[in-house]
Amino acid sequence: MGAEQGISVTTGAAEEQGSAMGLKGLLKRSAFTALAAGALSLSFVAVTPAVSGAKSSSSGGTATMALDETLAGFNINTSAASEYVLQEIMNVVWPQAFIINAKLQPVMNNQLLESASVTSQSPQTVVYKLNPKAVWSDGTPITADDFIYNWQAQSGNTAYTDVGGKPYDTASSTGYNQIESVVGSDPSGGAACDPGSAADRNAGLCPNGRTITVTFKPAFTDWRSLFTNIVPAHISRTVGWNTGFTGPTQTISGSWFKIQSYNENQSLVLVRNPTYWATPAKLDKLVFQFFSSDTQLVPALQNGEIQMMNPATVDLNIVQTANQVPGATKVVLPGLEFEHFDFNQADPYLAKLQVREALAHGVNRQALIQRTVGEISNKIKPLGSRMLVPQQQGYQGTNYAYNPATSKMLFQELGFKKGSDGYWQPNYGPESGQDLTFQIQSTTGNTVRAETEQLFQAQMKAIGVKITIQNYDASTFFGTNLVNGTYQIGEFAWVPTPFVSGNQSIYCSYTNAANCGQNWTHSANTQVDNYMKNGASASSTSLETGDYNKADTILWQNMVTLPLYQKPQYWAWSSTLHGVQPNVASVGITWNAENWSVG
Repeated sequence: MGAEQGISVTTGAAEEQGSAMGLKGLLKRSAFTALAAGALSLSFVAVTPAVSGAKSSSSGGTATMALDETLAGFNINTSAASEYVLQEIMNVVWPQAFIINAKLQPVMNNQLLESASVTSQSPQTVVYKLNPKAVWSDGTPITADDFIYNWQAQSGNTAYTDVGGKPYDTASSTGYNQIESVVGSDPSGGAACDPGSAADRNAGLCPNGRTITVTFKPAFTDWRSLFTNIVPAHISRTVGWNTGFTGPTQTISGSWFKIQSYNENQSLVLVRNPTYWATPAKLDKLVFQFFSSDTQLVPALQNGEIQMMNPATVDLNIVQTANQVPGATKVVLPGLEFEHFDFNQADPYLAKLQVREALAHGVNRQALIQRTVGEISNKIKPLGSRMLVPQQQGYQGTNYAYNPATSKMLFQELGFKKGSDGYWQPNYGPESGQDLTFQIQSTTGNTVRAETEQLFQAQMKAIGVKITIQNYDASTFFGTNLVNGTYQIGEFAWVPTPFVSGNQSIYCSYTNAANCGQNWTHSANTQVDNYMKNGASASSTSLETGDYNKADTILWQNMVTLPLYQKPQYWAWSSTLHGVQPNVASVGITWNAENWSVG
């Protein structure tokens, strides 16, 4: 799940908007029409998803898209850089075996692959056949070696290490940790298999092969979620997976566009990849311009500085002002993305279940919604699941009640006493005899989150808990504070993929650092681990979903995080930009940017 300001579920990214998910950080159907219809006077645009790899003619020109959070790096497969906005860039820079289309279906990238199919169920075996013309932008062929390396780096196996012997930082190992082997064959032109080397950990694996055989043990239901954002192995082995991808020099392309330039916190420019082997992108350039606040987006759209905007969080002011922009298409859809509070159990007070429960029972989620995103649509309700959103098949909602009386009872059970100022005072720990105080963090420049924090602060005061507010830029919040645990309560959004298994790295026990790199709450529960592990290897999607729902029930009982609401996704783009198809998955709206054109 990515994180948006959310995170990219990597297989999800963190969105500012915080991959498996990642962070904005991480989707749409006919059911979305109801929300769009109730959202002020926004026009609803029906779009037909293109088939990945469809032929397109070159038209040239430049399009500029707004991004509302900074980057923490370029390897989106790491926990530190797993951001929704980075995924929107890397969609068309690094190779993707499967692409999630606007109908939330994984579609094979038939410009990278000639085929990808399950050839055996026992053990589960998937065979990928690469396009023999596929090359990186430096001319190096894309081969089995890239698949071998990307599997090893994300496998969670501590036998595999990064440059200097450091453990790999991975946003998620889900699925990769169920792979038993990755072996190449059939090099191009009938050449012999390269012997590989022990140093590159590919000895005897035919790394120059253009056919890749992946064997799973146990089986992995969501195998199509793997081998997205394929990192160039020959570069990563030199500069390092964890922190080596810092700019255009290292971040070479294996897709439609290459990075021409990057000015930190200002802009990133993609240009058509001259070494791309298949149907070229239509645009000459795709420019991403960074903005420090969502309030700057509509004026930029109006004056032609940008042609596309997708604010991390939409508010009434943005919608109303965007509606006044002539010649622009506006679309609102309910996304897979959801806003939530993280409780860091490394804190001595949040480590207590009763404290987390007391805080959660003191949050009036419906009131938060009504004062923020509820102004956009009255159909937004408190979310009852961390695994799925209501329009997804298998959604099971839990009603966690707003009950300040229960909060009071829980604090009393802990032996806390109320001071003369009305705040609870613990009888142990660093705040013994002092007001119980927590800091909430989020991202700067987001008016809805800022208002949510203030409302939360007032609701907590009403139950006797003092809240301070401290926000940070996205690269600090996601790249430093969350991953290092230097926070108490965090507010952001997860942006999932359609694959429920993408949640595994977020909620599996943090003690399994190699596989649970997005568990920033420091929670651990073997039952949750087992349900998700069983679900990931289930024989059907329905059984998989059932296991993840069981895990979610336990997460509610342990109040690991508090889901707030499913976030409405809002896009506005100039009428001069064509081929746009909104996508509520963690891939974002650039999922088909190779087919965009201007004119």
